[in-house]
Amino acid sequence: MSAPKKRLLTAGRKESLKGYLLIAPAILLLSVFTIYPIFYLLHSSLHDGSLLSKKRNFVGLDNFATLFGSVDFHTTLRNTIIYSVGLVAVLMVLATLFAVWVNGEAQKRLNSVTLAAVFTPHIISLVSVSTVFLWIMDPQIGAINFLLRAVGLSPFPFLASSRTALASLVGMMVWKSLGYYSLLILAALQGVPKDIYEAASIDDTPRVKVFFQITLPMISPTLFFTTIVATISSFQVFETVNLMTQGGPVNSTNTLVYQIYSDAFKYLKLGIASAEGVVLLAFVGILTILYFAFLGKKVHYQ
Repeated sequence: MSAPKKRLLTAGRKESLKGYLLIAPAILLLSVFTIYPIFYLLHSSLHDGSLLSKKRNFVGLDNFATLFGSVDFHTTLRNTIIYSVGLVAVLMVLATLFAVWVNGEAQKRLNSVTLAAVFTPHIISLVSVSTVFLWIMDPQIGAINFLLRAVGLSPFPFLASSRTALASLVGMMVWKSLGYYSLLILAALQGVPKDIYEAASIDDTPRVKVFFQITLPMISPTLFFTTIVATISSFQVFETVNLMTQGGPVNSTNTLVYQIYSDAFKYLKLGIASAEGVVLLAFVGILTILYFAFLGKKVHYQ
């Protein structure tokens, strides 16, 4: 009698093959739209050339040396870091406090109206918001300065001064993003078990102590997630700078993504723009690793 033929695909291999087939579309899209562009960016950063020419000359690390030897690029990096740190810090504090306030018993009846009012700016186009705030912050005919003059105060320069322009952009983005992050944190607050607060109430625990020792640890996973998302988003700021300041006045609001756009499409310096893209990628990657290394240890998962 002939020996039985061995199956090429066992039950375990069939299951593994099904798994690979299911994730194949996602892997393909990730490779085409993420992995390949990253390698192309790294390749372009080591070459010189223009978008108008297919000729690329290998220059090694010269593009990076040019960048880090430029005072303007140092200013751009500083602006980006200040903008990111300022926006994330103010946004997370205000969003947490607002979510805690809305979640309180006294505000239950106002929840729908309050959340709708605060969340509405998030769904408005950033172009529209930038255009409106460009008028509101105008030093001559702006609505805020009109009110300041009406009560006898001096007008505020907002976007017209290098000292206040970056802070003005941060304030506008806080107004636009507050509702979105507040809604995420509010959802986390509503998932905290009520019996924990009841036990704290029985022990007559002060509200401040309850906030720092119960509320914050219980919603720390959401705070951790929103902080990372807000940080990555803040490093990618472009529309507001492009529409409202174009990097001015005196390079005070020029950010890394806007600088990449300028070098690539205005000045056609593909190599320099690619090197700036690598710097941006490195910054975001390092910050994410630091977040997981330090803040991740303080996250309490239920």
